[in-house]
Amino acid sequence: MSIGRSQRILIVDDNPDFRTKLALCLHDQGHEVITAETGERAFVMLRDRDRPVDWLYTRASLPGLIDGWILADEYHETHRNRAVVISSSGAQGSSRGNIIVTQPTPPTAFKAILGAFSAASQGSIENCG
Repeated sequence: MSIGRSQRILIVDDNPDFRTKLALCLHDQGHEVITAETGERAFVMLRDRDRPVDWLYTRASLPGLIDGWILADEYHETHRNRAVVISSSGAQGSSRGNIIVTQPTPPTAFKAILGAFSAASQGSIENCG
């Protein structure tokens, strides 16, 4: 799969302002963005094999029974060698190479998501402020 094409990115965050701002930044770069406010809703989206998710950004802590770590595990069932960008309040390691972002803002989350596939992409990371 070519990373240079438009990517389908799932953003999972219970903060509607953060979720909307990040989605707009990624959409402005030409990516298809879908969003969810709960882990349960995101889990259903990740399981939809007719509309696969290319990349995942999630908060580690989400309302409900499914948190960001469970979503990352589900995502890795399809994309074993891709990093998930996970927002976490504490510094945690990831044995799967996930990118952990502490105290994210939409611009830092935006850069982390694009950084997850920028090595294979020739596109530039434009300002999202």
